[in-house]
Amino acid sequence: MKRMKSTFFLFLAILALLAGCGSNIGSPKEATKMNTQESQSIHLTDNQAKDILNQLIPKAVSIYGLFNGIGFFKFDTKKTIPGENEFCLVTGVSGKPAIDAADVKAIADLKREVEEVFTKDTASNLFYSRYLETKDIGLPLYKDFEGRLYVNTNNGGHGWAEKFLIETAKLKGQKDNVAEIELDTTILDDPGDKLTIRIEFVNGKWLLASPLVL
Repeated sequence: MKRMKSTFFLFLAILALLAGCGSNIGSPKEATKMNTQESQSIHLTDNQAKDILNQLIPKAVSIYGLFNGIGFFKFDTKKTIPGENEFCLVTGVSGKPAIDAADVKAIADLKREVEEVFTKDTASNLFYSRYLETKDIGLPLYKDFEGRLYVNTNNGGHGWAEKFLIETAKLKGQKDNVAEIELDTTILDDPGDKLTIRIEFVNGKWLLASPLVL
């Protein structure tokens, strides 16, 4: 009889242990939901916003320069697209831009660099639709021919007057993975209007989701 009681109590102890372990595991759906919520809970401070702008704005200025005439790339005037002599072969990068454009050999490479700084929708609205997909005087600015990038040399260069005072940047607000930051600007060293920049957290990194100029 004592042996039976001992076996019975041992059985109850095992059941209690299993029940306790099960209560601490939780369902896979709950764990996934928690991880998703945590990944979206990215709350910036003013200093973090400044750090992000210090990374993005110099690159964005370079990208504006890339679409702001023919001064960004070196080109060979002796190598042109047949029947379109204004399109000359891109042979390298002029100066030292803030983006790594040395490997840009085709429009796909160009877009890759742009989308390291701007969201895809913003890049399309600001640059692709205006400079790659439009036929106008001096446009499109770039074309591919036989797998190489050519630039339209009928498009002159333009200046850049704005400066962005990142040290004055302040976070205006944030909702989920989109934040708005306000900062001061200058135009030809004179005080300019305040600018509100929108950034978006996409695939693990912050990207610009608005233009730098109005």
